[in-house]
Amino acid sequence: MYAEGQGVPKDSAKAVELFTKAAEQGNVDAQNNLGVMYFVGEGVSRDVNKAKQWFEKAAAQGNEEAKGNLEALQNAGS
Repeated sequence: MYAEGQGVPKDSAKAVELFTKAAEQGNVDAQNNLGVMYFVGEGVSRDVNKAKQWFEKAAAQGNEEAKGNLEALQNAGS
């Protein structure tokens, strides 16, 4: 909701906060979304290493989008 501004004003920092809470509890979609936020630097400082870590966690649990994001990141040489 906060990441896209659906029903609430867009707030990337709040989205990162909520994604982090869910990701730390093992939510694979939140892990992937958090990876995207770190990769693009939305709501947080850009950090490719943290993005990769979150993509790896989600991919290890079978998240196909995270697998694709991780593959794209690796192909880009990051």
